[in-house]
Amino acid sequence: MSFLVDRNTRVLIQGITGQLGVYVTELMSRAGYQPVAGVTPGRGGTSVGGVPVFDTVAEAADQTGCTASLVLVPPAGLRDAALEAIHERMDPVTLMVDGVPLNLSIELLSKARESAVTLIGPNSPGIISPGQCLLGALDPSRFRPGEVAVVSRSGGMMSTIADNLARAGIGTSTCIGIGGDSVIGIDMPTAVTLAEKDPDTRAIVIFGEIGTTQEERLAELIRKGQVGKPVVAYIAGAAAPAGIRYSHAGAQADGPAGSAQAKMATLAEAGAHVVERYVSVGQLTRELLG
Repeated sequence: MSFLVDRNTRVLIQGITGQLGVYVTELMSRAGYQPVAGVTPGRGGTSVGGVPVFDTVAEAADQTGCTASLVLVPPAGLRDAALEAIHERMDPVTLMVDGVPLNLSIELLSKARESAVTLIGPNSPGIISPGQCLLGALDPSRFRPGEVAVVSRSGGMMSTIADNLARAGIGTSTCIGIGGDSVIGIDMPTAVTLAEKDPDTRAIVIFGEIGTTQEERLAELIRKGQVGKPVVAYIAGAAAPAGIRYSHAGAQADGPAGSAQAKMATLAEAGAHVVERYVSVGQLTRELLG
């Protein structure tokens, strides 16, 4: 079982003819997750790796039945591309691009909510349900099917944690990189709630970091009993100086509030299983699963 994407998801890549688009198409296709369509205005009628290219999302949807979009368009064309995907009810719409202006992120999130479309990112590596669907630039070899969901603010760490779980003999149901910006679409509490509702997800692993209030809001859900499945948490940034951005745009704590130590304490008090080293995630999760 999975959530957000599954074997019936038909993937569209916007910006497929660019360098990143070609790379991601090849990556997905080699692993058996070939997109059904691509969009680059003015390049309709061509193809990339056997994937047909269209001028608009509407044309792609009409001719291929695509249902979800991976937006690889550079920042200058991101607004139009994302709004087009939202207008055509692609779901989810995943934004990999980083450096998105705050006002644009807010606008896109608002439009997605109005249209009841799930927006992932910006600055997201994507989402994968191993053996079923890949929507992003993730190495499929590091993920194996199973019963643990992974929700991460970092793309690299999501792959690392999935690999750590696999080495412990544990597979994953759905892994979602929610993005490292301060304003994003689906956030950690929302993603964990979806995992909680998935009948075949038995446990949830989160990778958090300093900045924002996502981990604190998740802790409140756990405290209230709205998340009852075991949650294993690793929070990065314990050594990050206050007031300095740590890797991602949303990873900055101006004082004790929002620090790694504060987040770890809040999650532990709520009942999450907090580890101090990410390499401990696989062993602890295996113990919790019995």
